[in-house]
Amino acid sequence: MSHLYRMAGAACFATVSANDVFLGQNAPMQPSGIIFAALDCDAAVIEDWNRWYDLEHTPPNVMLEGVMLSNRYVATPDLHGARESVEGSPFGNGRASFVTIYTLTGDPQIAFDDMSSLRERLIDTGRMAFPEDQKAVREGDCFQSVDAFVSAPTKLVPADVPFVGHTGVVIRQRRGGQKASLARAARLVEIDGVHGVWSLTSRLRDGLDMDIVFVEGDAAVAAQQLRAAEPADSSTEVLVDAPYDRINPMHYPWADSIRNSDLPKKVAL
Repeated sequence: MSHLYRMAGAACFATVSANDVFLGQNAPMQPSGIIFAALDCDAAVIEDWNRWYDLEHTPPNVMLEGVMLSNRYVATPDLHGARESVEGSPFGNGRASFVTIYTLTGDPQIAFDDMSSLRERLIDTGRMAFPEDQKAVREGDCFQSVDAFVSAPTKLVPADVPFVGHTGVVIRQRRGGQKASLARAARLVEIDGVHGVWSLTSRLRDGLDMDIVFVEGDAAVAAQQLRAAEPADSSTEVLVDAPYDRINPMHYPWADSIRNSDLPKKVAL
């Protein structure tokens, strides 16, 4: 995964300005952004690849300076069915069944650079042994925090949003319409089952923004309800609107549903 970030070339740097500071803890421990990856593996090795990811890939990345948390997500066939994406999207045609989000603090450049070099060190020590031709990174990026919105009944403050309890997320990547989209995000937290929304902007692709909606319950139903309640305005181009379930490490009961579906069986499409 890390080599894709390195190839992207642009530096990932974010600071929290006075206007961005959330309520709560000391500024150095504020969530400042994420490293985001959309991935796939061959259907025949779903359990093996996920075990490798949980046991061997995640721990050294979470130990890097500036990394606070890692969450992984899966799109089962029904969640793919509830997904909307533009033509040519890396999330289209049954791709990007898995997502990893590393929540960062401080200067994301530190974690970005370290994650880019970590892969080589893992290779040298024999810790990147999973076959390259059975897994694929569809998209990798670094996003800077813009704003966060909380569900009033939770009594959270915005800095808590990246850590709120949830069973799934709805990921919405967009271009344009930033003001309208932030207003929409603020309204989404009034919908039942939405515990928070985190809005971010890419440090690698100018003009690309993303909302992560943290939900409880059926993520496919949530995605459809959010679209119905708050459709995109005319100034916003929505590139992907995709629900995912949160992965419980070492627990993959959905593997057969993916393997037995019409989703791609091989990462080489």
